[in-house]
Amino acid sequence: MHAMAILFLLALGGAGGCVPAEREALLAVKRGFSSDPDGVLGSWTTKHSNCCQWAGVVCDNNGSGRRVAELRLSNADAVGSSGLSGKISPAFTNLTRLEYLDLSWNSLGGNDVRFLGSLSRLRYLNLSGTDLVGEIPPQLGNLSRLVSLDLSFCVKLYSRDLSWLTGLSSLQHLDMSGVNLSASVYLQRDVNMLPSLRVLALSNCALSTTVTSSSSTNLTRLQRLDLSWNSINSSTVNAWFWNVPTLRYLDLSGNSLSGPFPESLGNMTRLQELYLYSNNMVGMIPATLHRLCSLQMVDLSENQINGSMSEFMDRLPRCALRRMQVLQLAKTNMCGELPQRIGNMSELTSLDLSFNKLAGDLPPTIGRLSKLTRLSLMDNNLNGSLTEEHFSNMVSLEWIDLLRNSMSMEVRPSWRPPFKLIYACFSHVKMGPRFPAWIKHQSNITHLDISHAGIVDTLPHWFWKSFRDAILLDISVNQISGRLPSSLRFMTSAFGIIFGSNNITGSMPLLPEQLRVLDLSRNSLYGPIPSEFGGPELLELDVSSNRISGTVPASLCQFPNLLHSDMSNNNLSGHLPKCRNMSSDLGLITLILYKNNLSGEFPTLLKHCHTMRFLDLAQNMFSGILPEWIGTKLPSLTHLRLRSNTFSGNIPTQLAQLGYLQLLDLASNRISGCIPRSLGNMTGMTKEHTPLVRIPLADHHGLGNDEILYFTKIYLHIIIKGQDRLYFSGVIYMVSLDLSDNLLNGQIPEEISYLNGMVNLNLSRNKLTGTIPRNIGDLQKLESLDLSINELSGAIPSSLSDLTSLGYLNLSYNNLSGRIPTGHQLQVLANPSYIYIGNVGLCGPPVSKKCSSGDDDNNSIQTPLRGDRDLTKITVAVGFVVGNWLVICSLLFLKAWRSAYFWTIDKAYDVLYVFVAIRLAKRGKKITSTNSAD
Repeated sequence: MHAMAILFLLALGGAGGCVPAEREALLAVKRGFSSDPDGVLGSWTTKHSNCCQWAGVVCDNNGSGRRVAELRLSNADAVGSSGLSGKISPAFTNLTRLEYLDLSWNSLGGNDVRFLGSLSRLRYLNLSGTDLVGEIPPQLGNLSRLVSLDLSFCVKLYSRDLSWLTGLSSLQHLDMSGVNLSASVYLQRDVNMLPSLRVLALSNCALSTTVTSSSSTNLTRLQRLDLSWNSINSSTVNAWFWNVPTLRYLDLSGNSLSGPFPESLGNMTRLQELYLYSNNMVGMIPATLHRLCSLQMVDLSENQINGSMSEFMDRLPRCALRRMQVLQLAKTNMCGELPQRIGNMSELTSLDLSFNKLAGDLPPTIGRLSKLTRLSLMDNNLNGSLTEEHFSNMVSLEWIDLLRNSMSMEVRPSWRPPFKLIYACFSHVKMGPRFPAWIKHQSNITHLDISHAGIVDTLPHWFWKSFRDAILLDISVNQISGRLPSSLRFMTSAFGIIFGSNNITGSMPLLPEQLRVLDLSRNSLYGPIPSEFGGPELLELDVSSNRISGTVPASLCQFPNLLHSDMSNNNLSGHLPKCRNMSSDLGLITLILYKNNLSGEFPTLLKHCHTMRFLDLAQNMFSGILPEWIGTKLPSLTHLRLRSNTFSGNIPTQLAQLGYLQLLDLASNRISGCIPRSLGNMTGMTKEHTPLVRIPLADHHGLGNDEILYFTKIYLHIIIKGQDRLYFSGVIYMVSLDLSDNLLNGQIPEEISYLNGMVNLNLSRNKLTGTIPRNIGDLQKLESLDLSINELSGAIPSSLSDLTSLGYLNLSYNNLSGRIPTGHQLQVLANPSYIYIGNVGLCGPPVSKKCSSGDDDNNSIQTPLRGDRDLTKITVAVGFVVGNWLVICSLLFLKAWRSAYFWTIDKAYDVLYVFVAIRLAKRGKKITSTNSAD
């Protein structure tokens, strides 16, 4: 009897509880997948006949045997794995009792999933992050029992409308974040047909339709609404989502919501989390917010509240202050002082008031916030002292950022803080002159920034031990002394070491394997750079302004990720490495080597730097001609500075191919020949460039190990307005052409006037001839113009007076003549007489020589209108011929005229002879008296 029962169960339940037909269906599903790198389906074999025991399979018990009810095949927890890939087999339809299907985060792109609409018992479907492509199949609307649908992060999916949703009357959870729903103009109507909906997440769906108001809604159970990071541009007053009083979570961040914060916010009395980050809302929050007694998390950052912090605190619900956990108000244009009652928010874990206009002292009551883990007050106008009372009970504090305030920290040397910081940014907070001893006990710190802190002390011996596991160490711009260890490889987690602008000594250390940013600039390091100094992942290297000697090591060629390198102002010598046998190009964006003793021809390693933008080889001993390949091998170049070397030959015409070049400095070399007309084609000098203070490599405040935490500094010396200026913030927008102090000859090409984005033009100290370009006035952005010490002739173009931005002009020591133009900016230039000195033919203010009518005529001839140019030439030629023949004929045929003419010539000769004789006599007497005095 028992044997018969066992046989019956085996036949019915598939060898211990699995229906054979469903086991075969699962095996067909497995065969559809082409790849299973993690062996998720390894147990799905005929050797294990009970499919209910296979990985990811869940069966239920019913009267006809154990049937497959759930398939849990998510790859969400796998790191760096693509998961299952291949075809989603239609054999799924044979699992007729399937209620739960999770295939999330597998590589299932290109599949047709319309057949899933026939799984009529399905209640849970998760296809998030599966690379599915195309339109969402409307057949999914047949799943009338579906309670949860997750298509989030399927960024290649789209939907023309959402009318198929109306069939999902049981749906409670809908997440399509990342799906393109830009054409879903009936979103509000279709969503309103889901009366059971509790969660609606449509973040980053490209929604751009203006949201209209709705007097009634069927969403009477909706608790969580996420429409963040779309382009919803509704006025805040008229939007339907304010009329859902059941909401507990509302996220509308990253939209274009405009207008004031709506009074109807006060009707959402169950609201616990409110996120309106990064919108265009204006004004103070409404007083109706006092009804929201359940409020716990508020993020209104990047809106224009434009009010005092005290008033804002008054409008927060007093009944919620003691349960508030998160308050984020960064970049809201808040002003005033932080009220004392901030200390009453006893549950607060995160407070961000950064990038505002808060002033005054930080209230000591903030020290009561025992649960506070994150505090950011960066970029305000806070002042006063931070004492031990401010941190008295902050036992949970892990993250603090006080960057760029005017505070000072006054604590006892023996003070031991109650917290254990992980991220500590005290930049610009005065902590000196002694090195802050309390930091010694913060061994959990991964990010430490005490730059600009007024520390004048020796780096303590415990520093390296306490922070050996740090990711970022920034102690720059202090007066910290001490000696670097010969090796920093014990810092196995270090991504950024920033010690610039101190008094640190020692040699270049061996670098950690994970290091991305190294800044040891402006110290007193000496000795050579080790040939193999490590740091294979280095992205930024700055050892400028030290006393480093020796050669640039060949290992520079072995940094495939290096983006920025600054070794300027050292004692480096020899040739740069040639980087032979490279498997790939260097990724260098910035290479600054000015003010060393480097020699050789233009470095051939630069042939491998196709992404190079900033190149500065100035003030070295490089020689030879400039190669033509600069114009083709460095297509991204924006700043090229080669001044004060001994380069020779002509300016390559191929430089005009550098479409992004905005600064070209070839001054103080031995370059000869003419200025190529093709330079007028440098389109990078025809644009206005936006000033940037810094070039961010990555998020300065990130905590992840995969982030770069520093900002690249780029310094360039530029001769402008007669002075050598160091440009830091301005170098990004500077448009400059400096060819001064060379051996250039020929005329200044008219095409120079095409470069109408130029701020600085310096062609001085050459052998240029001809006239100043007639259209020089087209360079409307020009602030500095120097054409001095050349052989330029003719009149000064009247268009020069059109340069309204001009602050410096030097035309001295040329052969210019005629009347000096007046008007506009020329009248307010400093040292006006110096501008024109050495041009004996110039007349009119500000020089002492007065102009005659001939000077005016000469000036007008030099600058004819373009349409009259040919007529002017003909008129002048005819006048010259007729005038000369009249004089000659008169002298030939009229004796009286001829006698008077030669008498006048003789008389002038006598006067000139007497004048010269007297002058020579006076000069000889002066020399004799001077010698006698000696």
